[in-house]
Amino acid sequence: MTKDLTNFIAMARWVAAFAVLVGHAGVLINISDIMVAPHGPGVYAWWFLAAFSHQAVLVFFVISGFLVGGPLLRDRARAKPFLHEYFVDRFSRIYVVMVPALVFTFVIDSVGRAAFPATGVYDAPFFASVFEPIQYLWTLLQQQHLWAAQAGTNGPLWSLACEMWYYITFPLLLLPFCAAYPRSWRFAGLAVGAALVALLAAPEIMATSGVDVGVRGLMPVMNNGVGMFLFGYGVWMLGALARVAPRPGVKSVWIALGLFLAALAVTRLAVRGPILAAHPYLSALGDLCVVATFALLLLALRHAPGGGVFSRLGPIHWRLSDFSYSLYATHAPLVFFVWAAVGGIFGRDWFKALPTPAHWLAAFGLMLAALGFAYAFSRVTEARTKELRDFLRAARVPLLRRDAAAVRALD
Repeated sequence: MTKDLTNFIAMARWVAAFAVLVGHAGVLINISDIMVAPHGPGVYAWWFLAAFSHQAVLVFFVISGFLVGGPLLRDRARAKPFLHEYFVDRFSRIYVVMVPALVFTFVIDSVGRAAFPATGVYDAPFFASVFEPIQYLWTLLQQQHLWAAQAGTNGPLWSLACEMWYYITFPLLLLPFCAAYPRSWRFAGLAVGAALVALLAAPEIMATSGVDVGVRGLMPVMNNGVGMFLFGYGVWMLGALARVAPRPGVKSVWIALGLFLAALAVTRLAVRGPILAAHPYLSALGDLCVVATFALLLLALRHAPGGGVFSRLGPIHWRLSDFSYSLYATHAPLVFFVWAAVGGIFGRDWFKALPTPAHWLAAFGLMLAALGFAYAFSRVTEARTKELRDFLRAARVPLLRRDAAAVRALD
């Protein structure tokens, strides 16, 4: 990939993670009068920018499909076994951050519930059952918001569950094209992959059909009726296709960037309020426009000759990108802890008042604290990914590491 493309992806990763943080920090800022009372330009900018956390997750899915699914699609007919190293890479990348993030979630939630019980933050109806220890096990098994509720206040981990299952099932669905494994293994892999997709999509399909899946706290349908597991899988595959498409849909990087920014702006300004209430399908349509134009942008950058404006981005974007995953995985429990803490100091209804300088100070202080903690957290987790990967690669898993001839001999 060109320097333009890699630099852009690094920038997009940290900007998307920061957009999620801004959206969730908005719980401390009540600007419900934004449409009926005059405000300064900073307030309008906050209103506009604090609503892109959902689109930011979709951008993550496109990037993930581009970086992980694309090479699988490109090399689907490979002649050498690859599953062992592939799964080691994916599991080490996810769990080196996820396990410590769950420990952090349990600790800070326990402290917050003990220190600020009167604020009611941790007693909200959507937190019913989430503090039960079993939820942490289900989240480790990547079932959050699929077949189980979330672990504590760390709701954003639902997207990691989706992403992990995309990592697992996509190579299995492509296995029939892979000459490295015997025919029986290839079609068994296809069957297992298809069965897993059907099983994991079942809760959202049943919920969309009005069937009670019987899981307390389950929220499988998150996009005005569009199930996020299957929708996200389509978005992820779109990113994979952008990695292998033979020609760009839009040759100009600047036009592609303009289309993406326009899709974001139109979605923010038009897909809301009474219009969205009358036409819920517009939410999914807006999401499709955002992900399609972002994939077009990646495709345009991939085919561009290089030496463009993104090649001159400073190293700060890589430094911020290096702990974007840690920021995403740890910020939510901190948001709720600060929410409960300021409620304990100023009163449980303090956040419902129109924002004062104290509200803005609390929100920006929260974001700075989340960034600082995520950076420190990443130094002992995300930065150690290669060490964990090398350790796991050294472990022997015979059925995945055999060379092609040995595998066929087992058939």
